[in-house]
Order: sequence, then structure tokens, then C-alpha cells
Amino acid sequence: MNAIVRKLKVLAGDAAVARLAGSGLWALVIKVAGAGLTYIMLVLFARMLGADAYGMFGMMLNLSIVFAAVISLGTPTAIMRFWPNHIEKQEFGLAKGFYVGAFKIMAVSSLVFVVSLIAVYFAGVLPSTLKLGQMLLVWIMAVAMGVGDFLASALRAQHRVLWSMVPRDIAWRILAPVVAGLSLWLQGALDANTAFAYTTLIMVLLVILQILVSWRDAQRQTSQANLSTDWKVWRRPTLSFAFAALIFATIQQLDVVVVGYLLGAKDAGAYFAAQKTASLLGLAMIAGGLVAAPMLSAAYHAGRHIELQRICKVLAFAIAAATLFGFAFVIVIGKPLLAVFNPAYSDAYPILLILAAGYAIDALAGPTAYLMQMTSLENTYLRVMAIVYAFVLALQLAIVPLYGAVAAAVATALGVCIWNLLAIYHMRAKLGIDSSVLSFLFPPQPPSARP
Repeated sequence: MNAIVRKLKVLAGDAAVARLAGSGLWALVIKVAGAGLTYIMLVLFARMLGADAYGMFGMMLNLSIVFAAVISLGTPTAIMRFWPNHIEKQEFGLAKGFYVGAFKIMAVSSLVFVVSLIAVYFAGVLPSTLKLGQMLLVWIMAVAMGVGDFLASALRAQHRVLWSMVPRDIAWRILAPVVAGLSLWLQGALDANTAFAYTTLIMVLLVILQILVSWRDAQRQTSQANLSTDWKVWRRPTLSFAFAALIFATIQQLDVVVVGYLLGAKDAGAYFAAQKTASLLGLAMIAGGLVAAPMLSAAYHAGRHIELQRICKVLAFAIAAATLFGFAFVIVIGKPLLAVFNPAYSDAYPILLILAAGYAIDALAGPTAYLMQMTSLENTYLRVMAIVYAFVLALQLAIVPLYGAVAAAVATALGVCIWNLLAIYHMRAKLGIDSSVLSFLFPPQPPSARP
């Protein structure tokens, strides 16, 4: 262990390693615990609801995540970029101005979204898979998730890692199945709508608690500075973050909805179980990126190119090692993991392997998404994401009816490969930075050193 720490210090320096080994370790511990609780939570809901109702529950939950990206409009990523930048420059009024402005943005977007949703529903444009009452439940959950995503990012930027993660990653995942289980025990029955309603209520209460903590810290860190704004600087990156977050959420979550719409709720349930099992492999990426994002932003905007590349090397090494170990684990016990949800779901093992392979490839590429959005490549990030994942979604809609749910997994994994290759190319060409494991063998050339 001491040898590993010394190696990391050579790569990133004492200060960066201290931050990554401190808050980064806590983030990883919480994410691992949260992933375990997520798995248990979803297994319990699968057991309580049955195959068809569980498929509906999964569709509603994944739709909420997609809609949350619409409602939050890029503010979760933007606060991690702008808050540390303004705080480091002692521009406390601007830091507070963006913080307050983000809540105003989300309030307006939530209202516009629900009005549009109702109008589109009654116009008969939406499929009849979900009813209006279910869609309104999804909207409430989406608002809570969108605000919660912003607060989690704000609290991370304020160096409150525990408060940023514990409410959603730990408390929500414990309380949701417990409350649903009590309802089942008292009433003798539980449907997807009731289970989702309880899950939504608990999320709302936890988000309110995070608001109180984050606002208090925001006031303390900005030293009671007068609020000021600079939307000329903030607007364009935030909009880029918004579109990128929507595209990312769509490709990560909408495939369950696509499978459910084209093949039925039962197939959606099996795919949902495989997707959530494979997503365990994304833990190292999430934990490293969540903590390192403000560090990447601060290093880049301060012109500390060497420090930035060193941080990327540390992350690439740690993320790849942890994820590849998990991939081997999934290969060995993937079928039993799926059978825990429902014995019939073990047939989704090929889907699980394909999705898991996508996570492994993503890990080898390192924190490409975080790095591009924390530097000056947010527009490039958006363009690449839009092109790649529009292709993926179109491919899914075309081949899922012909080849089943496994085709959705193939399209998703293919998109991950294409996206990361393009991202690494652009980062090396425009920043002289490489976030992937390739940086160990082929170090990128800084722009200042090029002829």
C-alpha cells in the first residue's frame, strides 16, 4: 500500500493525492455502499411487485432520471465548474449569484415541463404505455431528482462529500423499500404506482434536507457577499451542459423504456435488472469523477497543465483497475446475480455481459466526460455526444423489434466505444491532455510544447 501511495504522489503530487485519498476514499466507500443498497432495493421491489409491475416500476424510475436532466438544465455540472472557479478567485458574489440563479432556472423549467407534458399527453402524442397519473408521478420524482442532482454537485463543490451523497445513495435506498414493504404488509398488496409514490415522497423529503444544509454552507463560504451575476459567461456552457446531460441520461436510461415500449413490461424488467447490475461497474468512475471534477476545473482554469495531467493519470489508473476487477466478477457470477431479482431474469445474462463490457471500455478511457466539461471542451463534448447517441437510439429503435432486448445492449456498448475514442482524440488534439490509460504508454504533448 505504501508503494502505491508513493507512486500516486509521484504522479499527482502530495496535495492532489491527499484530496483524492481523503474525500475520494469517502466518496468511493459511500458509492460502493450505495450500489449495494441499490441492488438490494431493486431486488426487494422486484420480489414485492412481480415481473410486469417491476418492469413498469423500472420504466417510471428511468424516465424520471431522463426528465430530471431536462429540469435541471445543466446546473449540476455547471455548479462544479463555476463555484470552485469563483471561490478560488474570491468572486463570492458571482458564486452566490449562480447558486441562486440555478434554483430559479429549475423552478421555471419544472413549470414549463409539466405544462408541456400535460399538453402533449392530451394531444395523443405520447404512447399509452404510461397513464397521465403515472406521468405526473414521474414528473414529481424528476423534479426531486433534478434539484437533488444540483444539490449533490453543489455540496461536493463546497467539500461536503457526506452530505452530497448519503441522503440519496444511502438513506433513500434504505427507506424506500422499507416503507413499500410496510405498505405491502399492512394492505396485503402493492402495485407499481403505490411503490413509486412512496419512493418519490422519500426522495422529496431528503432533498428538502439537502437544501437546508447546502444553503447554509453557501452563505458561509461566500462571506455574506452581495449577489451578482454574469450570465454572458455562464449561459453558453450551462446550456451545453444541459444538452449533454440530457443526451447522456437518455442513452443511459431510455433503453429500458425503449425495450418496454417495443417488447413489453416483462422484457423491460429483465433488461432493467441487467442494466442495474452492470451499472455497479461504474462506481469507480463516478466516485473518482465526483470528487475530482472541481479539482480538474481549478487546475485547468489556473493554467496548471502538469497537475491536470497528473490528476488524470491517478484517476485512469484507479478507475481502470477497480472496474476491470469488477468485470471479471460479473462474468463469473452474473447469472446468480440476475436470478436474485427473478429466476427468469437469468436469461438476460448475455445482455448483462454486453453492458458490463461497455462499462469496462469506459473505465479504460478514464473520466473523459468530466474532463471535457470542466475545461473548454463542453461544446465539443455536446456535439460528439449528440451525434453518437442519436445514432445509438436510432439503432435501438431499428433493431430491437428484430433481435430483441440484446440488440439494445449491443447498441449501447457500441456507443460507449465510439464516444470514448472520439473524446480521447479531441482532448489530446485540443488540450494536450489524455484521461485514458493510454497516457501511460503514449504521453500527450502539451500545446505549448508543440512546434
